[in-house]
Amino acid sequence: MRFAIADIHGCCKTFKALIDKLDIGASDTLYLLGDYIDRGPDSKGVLDVIMRPPCEVVPLLGNHEDMWLRAYSGDGNYKTDDPYFNTWMANGGRATLKSFEGTDTRPYIEFIRSFPPFLELDDFLLVHAEFDFSLPDPFGQEGVEAMLWSRGRPYRGKKPVICGHSPLPMEQILPGLKTNRINIDNGCCYADRIGRHNLLAYCLDNGQLYIQRNIEDASPAGQ
Repeated sequence: MRFAIADIHGCCKTFKALIDKLDIGASDTLYLLGDYIDRGPDSKGVLDVIMRPPCEVVPLLGNHEDMWLRAYSGDGNYKTDDPYFNTWMANGGRATLKSFEGTDTRPYIEFIRSFPPFLELDDFLLVHAEFDFSLPDPFGQEGVEAMLWSRGRPYRGKKPVICGHSPLPMEQILPGLKTNRINIDNGCCYADRIGRHNLLAYCLDNGQLYIQRNIEDASPAGQ
């Protein structure tokens, strides 16, 4: 079976619980739609799971990984005077740095650099945010910024798109499953927000939605 999961945001215990709920086997595939880090308590743990998965895993790049890459200067150092570093710190980066204390981040950085911004399957398009169809080639290099960061653009693709990036309450996600734009970000890291505290998995083969509530010991989403 094929499953898509979006916006794990450092919620490693919840991520593992959802994988258990899916009863993942070696023949299954997990498509991960970006934002593995920041806000939640264990960004490192999430990446460790992705790097040593129980099945085939296809991870896409999210805007939070983009911030990390832009803030990184190499050899474990950061461009602290760069606006992207400050933006990253204001959007959960401190929680990521805390989870990596005492760990060489270079293998993780190189792993993330290999992530594509989108994926086209025979039956779906997968992306973190959305596509900019005002561009001559929305799937080219010019379109990467929208794939990682954009919100609110109309979707004009022929294939259904599965995405995350913009956390929605369940009352919006459920009817969206019957449209050609399926957002599966329920804001897992926001454990204190009613209606926005679950990690979701969408089965590409039968349309079933799997729901795992946040079970982290602490989710420092404001850090």
